[in-house]
Amino acid sequence: IPFSPDSSNIDWVRRPAQLSFHRGKALCYTPPTPDASHFLRMHMSPRTRLVLMLIGLAVLLTVINLLRKRRFKEEYALLWLLAALALVAAPLLIDPLDRLAYFLGVEYPPALFLGLGIVGLLLIIFQLSFNISRFSDAIRVLTQEIAILRQRLETLEKPPTDPPSSSSEPPEP
Repeated sequence: IPFSPDSSNIDWVRRPAQLSFHRGKALCYTPPTPDASHFLRMHMSPRTRLVLMLIGLAVLLTVINLLRKRRFKEEYALLWLLAALALVAAPLLIDPLDRLAYFLGVEYPPALFLGLGIVGLLLIIFQLSFNISRFSDAIRVLTQEIAILRQRLETLEKPPTDPPSSSSEPPEP
């Protein structure tokens, strides 16, 4: 295992609990830090993996069903399909993902997964914000075009008025 503690890598060496004293009084307590092998021994139970996989499959099937019924546009579905596939694959690949987290220097692998999840949600929010901006511009242009067409229609439907006569004779009763 490449993450076993050794004397050359001080970050992975277990440090004992320490008390700092000043003039006979304890100032602070530093709890012991576990070595990396402690984290590598933590495994996800098969039941938990199965539940997470079922949740991922439910999300995947929901997105596919919404696409099939044309209730979800393809442009929005891509990131949701990727998120659903990640939910299905993560329980199967938890041990390699833990090793990757340790390789990247993350001492608590769920923090890496949480960070990746937040980045994924930010991508979805960015895509939705981009589309909202695009649609709001299109709505503004369409509203202006409708106002111009209404004005033209009103001028065409208005009956023509007779021009006033220039004669000085009073109109006949």
